[in-house]
Amino acid sequence: MTVILVIVIFSLCTASLTITFVIKGLRTRSNKLSQRKAILMNGTSAQATINAIQQTNSQLDDQPGVLLDLTVTKQDGEVVHTVVETFIPIIHIPSFQKGETIEVKYLTIDNALTFEVVGAYVPR
Repeated sequence: MTVILVIVIFSLCTASLTITFVIKGLRTRSNKLSQRKAILMNGTSAQATINAIQQTNSQLDDQPGVLLDLTVTKQDGEVVHTVVETFIPIIHIPSFQKGETIEVKYLTIDNALTFEVVGAYVPR
């Protein structure tokens, strides 16, 4: 009887931890998506030159994840180097090659410039 009680308690604890981690992960993903949308809607436009593009192992709704190494020229002329992890619609991949100039938007969040690529895939 004691063994069964221990197994039941262990199972309940494991299930509770699993549910907690899943909910926390979903909340984090939702917050990141909201932040991306806010940057694209309210951010300041800038031009960026792609220094390098590298595919990641991630996908979002069948759109490939990429790391874009960018040199951003802000409207005031300041040049900033950044790496942005984003998702590019498959049909737009030819526009995102080394040497191409793309539009980005940025906001200052937590005292740091946060960039987002205009034309990147953002689910609704």
